[in-house]
Amino acid sequence: MSQRQADALLVLIALIWGTTFTVVHGSVTAFPVWAFLALRFGVAAAVFLPTLVRDRSVLSWPTLKVGVLLGTLLWIGFATQSFGLRYTTPARAGFVTGLNVVLVPLLGLLFGQRPPLRAVVGVALAVVGLAILSWGCYLPGMTCTTAAASLPQQQWGDLLVLLCAWAFAMHIVAVGRWATRLSVMAVNTIQLIVVAVLAGVASMVVDRPLPLPAAPVSFAALYLGLVATALVFALQLKLQRYTSATHTALIFALEPVFAAFFSWLWTGEALTPAILLGGGLMLLGVVAAEVPWPRSATLPGRGQSARAEVSLDVDV
Repeated sequence: MSQRQADALLVLIALIWGTTFTVVHGSVTAFPVWAFLALRFGVAAAVFLPTLVRDRSVLSWPTLKVGVLLGTLLWIGFATQSFGLRYTTPARAGFVTGLNVVLVPLLGLLFGQRPPLRAVVGVALAVVGLAILSWGCYLPGMTCTTAAASLPQQQWGDLLVLLCAWAFAMHIVAVGRWATRLSVMAVNTIQLIVVAVLAGVASMVVDRPLPLPAAPVSFAALYLGLVATALVFALQLKLQRYTSATHTALIFALEPVFAAFFSWLWTGEALTPAILLGGGLMLLGVVAAEVPWPRSATLPGRGQSARAEVSLDVDV
């Protein structure tokens, strides 16, 4: 496979992930979040589980520990994102979730890694964009996507999705530090099982009596579990052999663009100046953080960006 073909398929992955924000938004407004997450990740885990059962030699205590840690971080990330999508719009959530790329170098500071200058510039652009996205309604010429009365709820939703971006960033850092020498298939299957189990337990505690999903919710869970999680992850593992991690990250920066497009196409969400300018600055921040700069453009110190070269991320 050529790099051009791999890049085209990676764009397809970003497009699929872009659809998930609108799908999740529509599902969690009609069905409990915990039960929906249990369905989605139960489906995804069921795809990989038979392979793990056939090849149990890849299981080890370190693999189990790392899988549980990564699964817990994913559970926090997807839970905060799904609850956030109850209160904010898919386009806004897409741009905010994309911040996980620029947050990774900041988390690297915890391990003594100084971020490069490009990461600092990317964070600054992303913060300005987030401010405009969240509070642009109060600036001259900027308008809101919903009625003013809903702003407190919308900003609460933005905050929850921002917590999701932090959780996904911590997941990337954890993969880079502890998972790269372990079996990818085993770690991924364990983390998916952990998300499904934690969400299922939470649903049994909170969602009493346990709800039965309607047909649209069931179809959404199947699509997200089979296509947007299991299939896409398997594709990503294969495709990243033919391109660099940085190149992949830049292609995945298209995800919030697709999220905004599908939200406009399927729900009629107005792409107001606040969304376009704020989201554009956030996207520019992601690109600035990923595009290599001259070697001289680095903060004092020997640290490097904490972004993992191998990621087990299962996005939205």
